[in-house]
Amino acid sequence: MSLVLISTLLVFTNCDDSVSTPNLEYVTFGAELYSAGVDVGSSNTVNIPVFTGNKESKDRVYNVIVDGSAAAAGSYTIPTSITIPGGSNEGSLTVGLSDTDLGIGVNKLTISFEPNDGSYYGAATRIEYTQNCTEVTATLDLVFDQWGSEVSWSVKDALDGVVASGGGYPDTAAGTSTSDTKTFNLCSGRTYTLETTDAYGDGWGSVGSYTLTVGAVVKVTGDSSTMNNGGTGAMTASAAFDTN
Repeated sequence: MSLVLISTLLVFTNCDDSVSTPNLEYVTFGAELYSAGVDVGSSNTVNIPVFTGNKESKDRVYNVIVDGSAAAAGSYTIPTSITIPGGSNEGSLTVGLSDTDLGIGVNKLTISFEPNDGSYYGAATRIEYTQNCTEVTATLDLVFDQWGSEVSWSVKDALDGVVASGGGYPDTAAGTSTSDTKTFNLCSGRTYTLETTDAYGDGWGSVGSYTLTVGAVVKVTGDSSTMNNGGTGAMTASAAFDTN
């Protein structure tokens, strides 16, 4: 056998190996992000399309898992699997959402396919949902000394999301004080936390105070002593309140 013939056989052998591929089964969610809102005291659903790369005569079942959650406990229900009907390459995963301690923040879920030998999967999908809440108006009155740059505050919801915040006020002349009033909207019937901070840790001076009201009701009040640790580092005072 000549050298040319041997070389030709090797080339065809290598080509046959390269084009021989297994029958891969691929499944993926329709998109990587879905957004939704839930009315107060109500529920909602999100239908997530699921596609496969081929069709088969029999039903196919793929397990799904919650791969990450920053959502209120009890506010979602997710099936443990999705079925692709025989003769089709499309199904739908229906996720139920409810107004259970949603607060005003953004709830986030990440859903993935549970790994299974013989199948290949697309990227995880995410659901972000909020409460379509009835809003109430809150008012925060602040008084602090000349060191306004040390003053900051925030209001957080039940998911630790920041609803409103402020700080980094200008410093003023010695012996002076500053007052400020902020208004912002919150959901009715929810629990929040007011955090007030002094970056140096010696409070907001003898004049320092803060008062948070919802409607005409005082929910939180405090003075400079709540943020004074003798100037040994930043000091934060926290107080929970509701909007009932």
